[in-house]
Amino acid sequence: MRLSESFHSYFFLHGEWVLLAGALIAMILLDPYENSQTLCLFEQAGITFCPGEGFGRSIALMARGEWIESFQMHPLGIPGTAIITHRIYSIYKRNKSINS
Repeated sequence: MRLSESFHSYFFLHGEWVLLAGALIAMILLDPYENSQTLCLFEQAGITFCPGEGFGRSIALMARGEWIESFQMHPLGIPGTAIITHRIYSIYKRNKSINS
């Protein structure tokens, strides 16, 4: 197997879940009370409305057990965490069946 095929195979098996898990961990470790620089492309372009505003902070609040504040910050934070976690698990199951 050539190196490019090996990399493609490895990335197919592990790339998505590594990126998703890293993003989820980064959002959990956020300080939800700190107003820091935004990553929102809408706000950086000068548009005041950002549909994802507060999503990461919502996940951080949920991880700290502050469920009501999490929902108030962004209503899709809690379901979003469940969806991301389910996707990581489904990739794990896929990889396990491929390697078996």
